[in-house]
Amino acid sequence: MAFIFKIKIDGSSKPPIWRKVKVNESITFGDFHLVIQILFGWTDSHLFEFTPKGWGSCPRITLSFDEEYEPDESFSERDTFPYGELYRADEIRLSDYFKEVKQKIVYIYDFGDDWQHIVELVDIADDAVLLPVCLAGKGSNLEEDCGGIGGFYNMVEAVNNPKHPEHNEYRQWLGMKRGEKWDINFFDLEETNEVLREIWKLKEREK
Repeated sequence: MAFIFKIKIDGSSKPPIWRKVKVNESITFGDFHLVIQILFGWTDSHLFEFTPKGWGSCPRITLSFDEEYEPDESFSERDTFPYGELYRADEIRLSDYFKEVKQKIVYIYDFGDDWQHIVELVDIADDAVLLPVCLAGKGSNLEEDCGGIGGFYNMVEAVNNPKHPEHNEYRQWLGMKRGEKWDINFFDLEETNEVLREIWKLKEREK
């Protein structure tokens, strides 16, 4: 079986930034984290977690543990899911959580910038899917450490406006040439799938 998800960046607009992806239902949330990273151009440099409704909701599915929030031993067992509070993303499969179309979960990336991705299961197919496939998308990839969705839009405005007081600072930070523009509408579906294939095959070889 295959799950088809639409993943939208919360707070994005004009255009809304989203991706549609097809994955095997049996992959773990840890693997799904990697897929989402590739879909939006992230670099896997920060903590993450999946939760039903965002901050403060349970269960929390993550690999981002510290001494205060290490999972209770009983909660690390898949047969307790979803009744505990904290689970390892490499032990819980998508099919453990998703049971029906329109079901959602929130993927939070970078607890400082607080990028929230609304993940919705939009279809279930009988396809045998070996590799994740991006089916469609809208809006450009994102940028690490820019201050979340508000900071991202400020960055785009600044770098595209030579008269903006932060124009040169952002242009140099992003390594953009003089006169180069950030196209907020640009999304390369072919390149995204090429990266998905390369990273996934590498990951499979490392098992």
